Amino acid sequence: MATSGTAKTGSTDSLRPLAVPIGPRLERIVEVAYRARRPVLLSGPTGVGKSEIIRRVAGNLGVDVTVLDLSLLEPPDLVGLPVVVDGRTQYALPSILPREGNGILLLEELNRAERYIQQPALQLLSARRLHEYELPEGWVCIATVNPQTAEYHVTALDKALRARFLEVNVRADRASWLAWATMQGLHPGILAMAQTHERMLDDVPPRTWTYASQLLSAFTKEELADGTLLRDALGGYLPAAWVETLLASQGSWGGKIGLDVRALLSSYTAGSDLAKEVRGYKEQGQTDRIDEIVTRLAPLLAGPEAGVLAAQKNFTLASFEAFIADLPGDHREKLQDALGENATLASLVDIDPTDLLGGYSGSAAQKKVAALRGEPGKRHRISLAVTALCAFIESPARLADLKRSNVARTCLGHVLVDLPEKDAVRLATVLRRVGITPVRP
Repeated sequence: MATSGTAKTGSTDSLRPLAVPIGPRLERIVEVAYRARRPVLLSGPTGVGKSEIIRRVAGNLGVDVTVLDLSLLEPPDLVGLPVVVDGRTQYALPSILPREGNGILLLEELNRAERYIQQPALQLLSARRLHEYELPEGWVCIATVNPQTAEYHVTALDKALRARFLEVNVRADRASWLAWATMQGLHPGILAMAQTHERMLDDVPPRTWTYASQLLSAFTKEELADGTLLRDALGGYLPAAWVETLLASQGSWGGKIGLDVRALLSSYTAGSDLAKEVRGYKEQGQTDRIDEIVTRLAPLLAGPEAGVLAAQKNFTLASFEAFIADLPGDHREKLQDALGENATLASLVDIDPTDLLGGYSGSAAQKKVAALRGEPGKRHRISLAVTALCAFIESPARLADLKRSNVARTCLGHVLVDLPEKDAVRLATVLRRVGITPVRP
């Protein structure tokens, strides 16, 4: 099964959705599966955080989690030992299997287990039973597997069995992992790497970076000055090229921010503790910390994780706007650009595409656009409205009608005149690409 998210032409993998990043998007899928009591199969490379995300979901749901590493088990460890009771054979099931309550039973390394372990595990996953044992109603099974590639020694799962699961192909996500790593207090050197190197998790899985962080945190000040020792020790976890890249950034290891940057999108108000901390950086001339915050937030705002946070009510435009009001202009614009072109956030703005395509001139929508143009701290709202409009226009179901509509073309001409230059260029580019000619006023 493909794991990179790149479809293979002519294969069944080309019909599968792209890999879901480890983070809020995956959490929502697992939470829905738990409510539906459907078994889940998480497929992804080792060390990307599959098990960690399940523990996080269990915590969010307020339920227990029990973990079984199937690659280490023998049949009696799962099936239980046979005992004779009143002349009949029964099984003394292991105490680790849940008997009551609510929770997630996590079966790790399913396709790295031997066949004699896979079979009872699959019965538990799909039928929720093992001999006389039945999984309690409040529990759901989730299994993790590694990709069926040359990099892993795995025992392939039967396709008919795989079809019984909610199967999710997963990948590491730098923005989500960086937010988690910050809250876990990982070493500043590792955080600095995650902020500046996009391919960091492509070459080395998150778990390995966590191990490297633990190692760095154990060094004394004197040992950190010993380049030979650092190379020898870190080389046990990281490829030589990444060791050298990490050591080259050693001068930036002193700057460490302890706040969760996601909180800036949900809890930032003018008088909040977050605001006092950010303003403190400005007042004390700690521009490197402001840079660090913006570097962490920009990829989050530009990606689909931001849409998930908004759906979970963990992202509001009011918090975002209060935060960027405390930033220097160049930093503010960088974050506004990242947010403004994110289609997953378009629903946050109350300017619907239909408002811009019918009766726009003199309408409430035109007045909103004019008002927003006069507020630099809210120009991203116009950008979001344009992002939604572009997606609406490019929809094949609507395109033919829009091309024939003089009303829509006339409205688009007025909209282009009213937009800031950057947004007008974006919209004009889309119109040229789809073959719609706006009527200029």
